[in-house]
Amino acid sequence: MSKPIAQLPLVGTVHRDGVAYRAASPVPIHIVTGLIRESWCSRIAVTDASSDGQAPAEFHAMCVVEGEPFVLTGRIGERD
Repeated sequence: MSKPIAQLPLVGTVHRDGVAYRAASPVPIHIVTGLIRESWCSRIAVTDASSDGQAPAEFHAMCVVEGEPFVLTGRIGERD
């Protein structure tokens, strides 16, 4: 999965962001919570949005696809 852009089940398009992959668009909360049930994804951490609205809620997940481990990150919210 060393491509700069890839497709992941449920999440859709992801882009290489340093050593991680970042979801190209916000991911609805029901999909974020569903990731833990996927065999390729584990250890999900969610951060709340900041009280001033400057930082959105985000998730970070440890994943393995085609034998390659990586971190998946993204904003939580409705799709753009």
